[in-house]
Amino acid sequence: MRKTIALFVLVALGTGCSFIARDTETYKQENRSLLETRTPDIKACYDQALAANPNLKGEVAVSYTIEKKTGKFANMTVLADKTTAPEELQNCVMAALEGLQFAKPDQRDGIVESFTWSFQGQGKPAV
Repeated sequence: MRKTIALFVLVALGTGCSFIARDTETYKQENRSLLETRTPDIKACYDQALAANPNLKGEVAVSYTIEKKTGKFANMTVLADKTTAPEELQNCVMAALEGLQFAKPDQRDGIVESFTWSFQGQGKPAV
């Protein structure tokens, strides 16, 4: 019996499972790094909004899940109670985030309860 279990474990390990288990801090860092790849797109959203209102300030807060098997960002939602930016800017930010995906999925879902971009009236979003 022990040989069967040991053989099963070796076979399972040898199949090249590409899922990893990130600790909380690593998950946060990788999440931020991936979001930062969209900074130029989000800045373009804000620049467009500034053209209509040069004094525009506000925040866009979102929540989402990072799916464990695919690494895709799913269930993205603007948090209305934490968002002060106009709806047009909110929609543009959400569109800029479409298609985000971790290169290596995790063994568990990543749940981001809130991530916020702060727009300060100078065309530069702060994350």
